[in-house]
Amino acid sequence: MSQYDVDVTYTSTLCSYLGTKILSGDVEAVKGLYINIWRENPALLKTATLLQEGLTAYEIGNDENGTYCEEFLYYWGMLCLGEQSDLIFKDLGTAKSCFRRIKHVSPKIESRIAYIQLLESDEPIKSDNNVERLDKLRKWASRQDMFSRIVLAKILFYQYLKEEQSNDGELPIRVIRLLKEPCQKGHPVAIRFWNKILACTESSAFMGRMIGEASINRFCLLDL
Repeated sequence: MSQYDVDVTYTSTLCSYLGTKILSGDVEAVKGLYINIWRENPALLKTATLLQEGLTAYEIGNDENGTYCEEFLYYWGMLCLGEQSDLIFKDLGTAKSCFRRIKHVSPKIESRIAYIQLLESDEPIKSDNNVERLDKLRKWASRQDMFSRIVLAKILFYQYLKEEQSNDGELPIRVIRLLKEPCQKGHPVAIRFWNKILACTESSAFMGRMIGEASINRFCLLDL
């Protein structure tokens, strides 16, 4: 057996073990998957996809034996939100089910629910409901919640791109301010988004250089 075959077998066995542990409600296993999936390793992505098929809103809602504790539900919900990579399926129904079951655990969970509601909304961005949801994100962004800062920066940036022809072409300074602290702390989602902005705009003059992945601190994702 070649070294490649050995490596593939080892990775497959490891991911199978990880998946089994997660389905049984192991907190450290789900946290391990969550903080590493940003690397976009094909085996981890496949593991997440298979798990999403087996651990849905239905299973979460019918967990009468307490298999999935509050910490597990938080990180499974965050993984299902899919912000760590564009290659992760956004299972918003499961994420919402997780967060609603544990919204008493931490007040900032309301920002996760608000973000899901924004993603699901077919109303104009400036509708009363969506303005209320954005206000919740702004509130938690002002309290240094990195998730809220990053998704709010994304919303502002994509709105800027949508309206680029009608504005002065300058990237909103608010986007840069929102991303600055998460990037300094090594948040993988913030760093990748920062680099994405630099790659598709002419903003490097006042944003600075791209940030290497060596600066990433995956443990920033553990924010409960």
